[in-house]
Amino acid sequence: MTDGSNNEHEKPGLELPTLPPVIFGVPVMIGVLIHVFVWRSAIIGGTTGIVIGSIMVAIGLGVIYWTWTTMTAHGEHPEPGEPTETLIMTGPFKRTRNPIYSGFLLIAAGLAIGLNAMAMLISVFFGVAALTVLVIRREEAYLEREFGEIYTKYASRTGRWL
Repeated sequence: MTDGSNNEHEKPGLELPTLPPVIFGVPVMIGVLIHVFVWRSAIIGGTTGIVIGSIMVAIGLGVIYWTWTTMTAHGEHPEPGEPTETLIMTGPFKRTRNPIYSGFLLIAAGLAIGLNAMAMLISVFFGVAALTVLVIRREEAYLEREFGEIYTKYASRTGRWL
């Protein structure tokens, strides 16, 4: 079915309710608000927490950067709404099917540990759940439609997260 224009050869992108950083970030921000206004339970205080958190943030940023450069080197755009032409299975995609989202997890958990905010750390898992339900499952279904058995085999040997 077409709209009457000559766009028959354009592949549709993935339809998401909003951008993945927003879907992940809303629960995390709620955790921040809970920490500030309701529940100030600690994780790891002092320099130890700051060092561990900083290392996790740096690793998360590095994973996102590595993913971005790997995708652009393969001619793909990290924007999930753009049609996917190539299934990338190298670089960070060799270890996880969702390296950018894994980077989000590392950054948010690292910030929570560095800020010594248990409510924020707990909320990271709600962000992961929201991403899984609202984004990742849709992405996986889309990639399975686009790449079929190649994607299915890749998914069976590569974890969804870290």
